[in-house]
Amino acid sequence: MPVNLLYADGHDLTHPYISPLFGEFAKGFPPTLLTTGTRDLFLSNTVRMHRALRAAGIRAELHVLEAGLHPGLPGSPEEEEINSEIRLFLDTLGQRAG
Repeated sequence: MPVNLLYADGHDLTHPYISPLFGEFAKGFPPTLLTTGTRDLFLSNTVRMHRALRAAGIRAELHVLEAGLHPGLPGSPEEEEINSEIRLFLDTLGQRAG
């Protein structure tokens, strides 16, 4: 909670601009790729976001990396794994649009 309060800088923690978990996901919300790691401070919130998007009928993928941090370390093996998932996700979107 101290990190959340620091990030919010006095703003309401439930405002969707502070935490998208509290937003409204209407039809037309774009397909979303969520990535996190088992050592990410926001792992639980990322999982909750994935569930909220799916409950709203939004296409959402969740990738959790073993020992991954938030947001990850440049040049790490995890970075390449996530980049690969991003490319695959975008390729899949392009195939559906075409």
